[in-house]
Amino acid sequence: MIRDIEQAHAALADAIWWLKGFAAARPASIDEGAGEHRQMEARLQDVRNWLHSLTTGSFRRLGDEKAIVMTYAEFERFVDAARPAATWDDLKLASDTAKTILDAYRDEATRSRGLEIPF
Repeated sequence: MIRDIEQAHAALADAIWWLKGFAAARPASIDEGAGEHRQMEARLQDVRNWLHSLTTGSFRRLGDEKAIVMTYAEFERFVDAARPAATWDDLKLASDTAKTILDAYRDEATRSRGLEIPF
């Protein structure tokens, strides 16, 4: 069972490696369907790239569930601002972080599907 993005990357890397080997071992005389392996490899690489974008916070929307992705560092800023001993700088940093994430989310939602933004 995959529990984190690193495990997902490893599983995809294994699948891509297998597909490359399978395609390389395929006899050159078989032309029909030869491109299917390359297409599947490209699709798996797209999934791997998408997972990487979630890890880095360069992609904010997670499906149609309207979930917002944030990095651990961004999450820590919110935690710091929620503590009783939070300073004005902590609150400002959390506010700036929220604005950055929300702006990116809105941009992706309107650019990708023209969805109505819930907030």
